[in-house]
Amino acid sequence: MSVRINDLELLEAVREFALTHFHADVERFRQSMQDWGNEWKAVAPTQLLAADFLHDSINAGNHQTRPLLEVFARHKQRLHWEQSYRKQDAVVSEAMLSAYAFAEVIGNRGPFISDRIRAGIAIWGPNIEYPRHQHRAEEIYIVLAGSARFKIGDADEVNHSVGDSIFVASNTPHEFRTGDQTFVVYYLWQSGDLREISSFV
Repeated sequence: MSVRINDLELLEAVREFALTHFHADVERFRQSMQDWGNEWKAVAPTQLLAADFLHDSINAGNHQTRPLLEVFARHKQRLHWEQSYRKQDAVVSEAMLSAYAFAEVIGNRGPFISDRIRAGIAIWGPNIEYPRHQHRAEEIYIVLAGSARFKIGDADEVNHSVGDSIFVASNTPHEFRTGDQTFVVYYLWQSGDLREISSFV
């Protein structure tokens, strides 16, 4: 089966963003992004309400993040939007479930298959609390739009906004609360179960 041209645009956009975002913490993920794999499979599109925030977030980006936001906005209807949690799990609030979604481009569920790295975009609406949680994979968020106050490990709470990179080491508890605008991040995971459901602490 041949790779869809639109999927190739997404792959090139997420890889270029990581490989040209020069930050010490992003460097940790560079090799995995260069050698993500070579397998593709079609992924059925799904829609979640939070994805509707994406288009309005473009103007909240900067010259570095706006092009990636525009690519995802163009392909919003084709993406497989997901949530890691369900209402019956009772681990996050209903407010978060009504205003949160992510779409994976590289990972072990595709469309670009990798067991080395997971990459995509995630969206949270305004004033959403993501409670303290942890997972084995190390991750980095690069803020594309909006802002959030993060608490990582025992460090003081820090506000992060457009262009900031937030690195979370393996098994490090972390939490955040979004600001008054939609919060959009580019995310990378590696060195662990790429689809692990976080444990809450």
